[in-house]
Amino acid sequence: MGNSLKIGLALGSGGARGLAHAGVLQALAESGIEADFVSGTSMGSIVGGLYALDPDPAMVWERLSMYVGNEDFASYWTPFLPRDENNNRDPQQRLVDVFDFMQRKLIAVKTVTKSYMQSEEKLRDPLIQLFGQLSFSDLKIPLSTVALDLVSGESVIYREGSVVEGVYASSAIPSVFPPLKGENSMIVDGGGPYRVPIEACQEMGAKFIIAVDIPAFEETSFSTGLDMILRSNAIARRRLNRLVCAQADFVIRPNVTEFHWADFGAGEACRARGYKAAMDSMDELLKLMRWRRSLPFKAKMATRKLLRMD
Repeated sequence: MGNSLKIGLALGSGGARGLAHAGVLQALAESGIEADFVSGTSMGSIVGGLYALDPDPAMVWERLSMYVGNEDFASYWTPFLPRDENNNRDPQQRLVDVFDFMQRKLIAVKTVTKSYMQSEEKLRDPLIQLFGQLSFSDLKIPLSTVALDLVSGESVIYREGSVVEGVYASSAIPSVFPPLKGENSMIVDGGGPYRVPIEACQEMGAKFIIAVDIPAFEETSFSTGLDMILRSNAIARRRLNRLVCAQADFVIRPNVTEFHWADFGAGEACRARGYKAAMDSMDELLKLMRWRRSLPFKAKMATRKLLRMD
């Protein structure tokens, strides 16, 4: 398709569920849609960075698979996964359960006694393997990564300098990885208030924004007061996110709610869900894009502009 309609792709956060972005990219490519601008938050910034580097969905998925398939990478997400209550209770499994319980208690203690649980290198080193010393200016497609400054409460958008620095800032999950600290700033993962970075895409010049909104894992077990607080906050963020996504021209929502944000072993399943969600809505998307490129639409917009000037 022609590029007269500047297309922006806003890829949302979602942890392991964000691997669904790779399937969306595949479906878009098969339908002849390539973005002119990309913005990403958290996992969306990682996938978006790979796409901006080389807009080949097969290559993006190959590099993502290596990234999340690394044993060291996978090991520090396992403790966050809910335990399967249906496992057989043989002696070996009981030992695993005890170890699992102790890990979760340790996470709970660290969360309230320490600023973060993992070293910066645990996130930065794999990102260096993905992006090396690349700058934003080296990318084939303009990219924005979105983070949050806990001090000002405002978004921090990276469009220049080190790609690793921008992606790290956007992916530094609070309490898990160290924030990037400045004299008057503390920058972390932007997935709370800036879950789907539509505004960043608009600011780059996109005139038609395709947003990929990764739904949250639907937790249904609330055994502690903290569980209830987190669930309440998640509902508030979801309502805010719906308002934000209304600014996009088209929204794709892969059905990945059954997968936990830390379950990187479900990557292929999430990718498949992303592909299906995009293909299921492709006819509607292509129809809307044809309309937005048409002379009648352009005439309609020109008339509205003239009326506003009167």
